[in-house]
Parts: sequence; structure tokens; C-alpha cells
Amino acid sequence: MALAACHSDKNRIVIEGTLDNAGREQIRLAVILPDGNCFIDSTKLKNGQFRFEIQARSQSEKTRATTPMMYQLSLSDDNTLTTIAKGGDHIRITANAEKLVRGYHVEGSEEAVLVGQLDSALALFADSSDHLLAIFQQYVDNDSVREYIERTYIPMTEKHKAYLADFIRQHPDKMASYIALYQSYNRRYFFNEDEKLEMLKQLNESLQRQYPNNPYLLEMQQHLEVLTLREQYKQRYDTD
Repeated sequence: MALAACHSDKNRIVIEGTLDNAGREQIRLAVILPDGNCFIDSTKLKNGQFRFEIQARSQSEKTRATTPMMYQLSLSDDNTLTTIAKGGDHIRITANAEKLVRGYHVEGSEEAVLVGQLDSALALFADSSDHLLAIFQQYVDNDSVREYIERTYIPMTEKHKAYLADFIRQHPDKMASYIALYQSYNRRYFFNEDEKLEMLKQLNESLQRQYPNNPYLLEMQQHLEVLTLREQYKQRYDTD
């Protein structure tokens, strides 16, 4: 019985939490796949609380449960929160229903906690960026203000990029670093293709050994192959 219970846990993920300032909204859960989100379930909040249990039954679901996957909680299309979980994880989230991703607390797995740290850092960057944008819109015709914003925004962006790069160096064996590498703001990635190359090599080497069939890593490997070929072509062209 003990062995059966252990086996069952490895095929189950629990994601639950409490949302402040919530009514009786419906919260949805989806798994994020390389080709788009796949809806899993939805439930109404009760006193701000929710609970999802993901039980792997088919062979494909059991295979997926062995590797960390990204799951998205959403109250609306523009009010979402992404976490990472694999079979056996029990994740608990405390957040504000008005903006899920801002200042939430998560516990239950190291990967989920690391993703929470990335979201907190991005929230600080977004707050500063939004403040600069508000100033720009108010003084759109003022050249000195525009120059000030450019002088401020560029170092601020570089500082956040340095944080992400350091995060990846410290956690090369964590799937959260995959999220760090592809983190974006206003649909713009922080790292350009040339900057990604070495970090892609590092993550590919350390993560593929652990999760050879992870769908994100398989896509990342294809991305790495394309960038490597492009780099080889550039070197050959420059030499010629």
C-alpha cells in the first residue's frame, strides 16, 4: 500500500492557493506547451481559495509528469501567473486577485520558488519602466526629458539583464533558468540571439541530462542548433 501511494503521488500534482481581494471569479488552469496553452480545468473561488489536482492517467500524461512543466493560472487573459511543477509537487500560492503575478508568495517546490523570484524581479523592472513611460507621455515634446528617460532606461535594462544572467549561472540545472533566458517585457526579450548562445549551450548541457524528453528543452535544442549554425556561418563569412 505504501508503494502504491508513493507511485500515485508521482503521477499527481496539486496546485492550490488563496487570493486576496477576490470575489467568486472562476480561475482557470492550463499547461503551457511549446505550441500553445492546453486547458486543464477551472473552478470558482470560494472565500478566495482554490485547489487543482492534476492526475496523470494516460501513458503520455505519466511521461509528462516526470519532467517539470509550466502551468498557468488565470483569472482573465491579462491577469495570469505561471509556475513550474512536476509529478509529486504540492504547490501553495498566496496572491492578490487584482494582479496575480505582482508580489505573490509560493511554496512547495524549489522550481516554483525560483520562478517566483524571477517574477518579483520583473515586477520591479516593470514598475520602474511604467513610471518612465508615464513621464515620457506627459512630456513627449521635451527633448531633455526624453534624453533623461533614455539615460535611465538603458542602464535599468542592462541591470535586469545582468540579474537574469547571474540567475542562470547560479541555477544551470533548474528549469526556472529556461524561463529566465526567455523572459520578456512588452513582448521584447531581454536577451538578443547573440547573447543567448552561450547560455543556451550551458542550459542544454545541464538540463538535457536530467530531462531528455522535456518539450521545452527539445525546442530549445533546436533553437541552439540554429544559432550555432548561424554563428559558424558568420565566422566563416568574416574570415573570408
